[in-house]
Amino acid sequence: MGIKVVGISGSHRKDSLNKKLLDFVAEQLPQEVEYEYADFSNVPLFNQDQEEPIPESVKVFKGKVESADIVLFATPEYNGSISGVLKNGIDWLSRPAGQNSLTGKVAGVMGAAPGQGGTLKAQLHLREILSHMNVDVPGQPRVMCNFAGEKMKEARLVLEGKELESVENLIKRLIKMANAYKQEPVTV
Repeated sequence: MGIKVVGISGSHRKDSLNKKLLDFVAEQLPQEVEYEYADFSNVPLFNQDQEEPIPESVKVFKGKVESADIVLFATPEYNGSISGVLKNGIDWLSRPAGQNSLTGKVAGVMGAAPGQGGTLKAQLHLREILSHMNVDVPGQPRVMCNFAGEKMKEARLVLEGKELESVENLIKRLIKMANAYKQEPVTV
């Protein structure tokens, strides 16, 4: 059985550094690992009055996430936390009640920022949210790409040195976790 990774960016901006981070990480994945980006820019603001029937754009988004063995989140940091669009996407993934598309998933958390912080606060908040939703997120390694604008080469984000090593180690850790999940029988 192969491994499938689905990437989610916490920014819908056309030239999002976090989308570029996901693109870079996707290039580092082993050849046998399938990657798909989950664009959820057309998902409406969450409103419980609109969840039955669930909007088509939400069905598509949930389906992509449900098909994943690993969900890879790249979050910007807005005002010391995750973006509103990422929180909105996660809220939709948890609905309707009892149909959480993230439950039991393995997830990686990372972030790219133009400044020095590297999205540390946002990543901590995202880890807390995902933990509440029964998502297994490894504590290490952490991928925090600071001064990301300076790491652009021909419109692509390129990480080297310790940052590249962190990406490679995170990929290995996530694949190992996902494979262990596939081998464990599900018990209730």
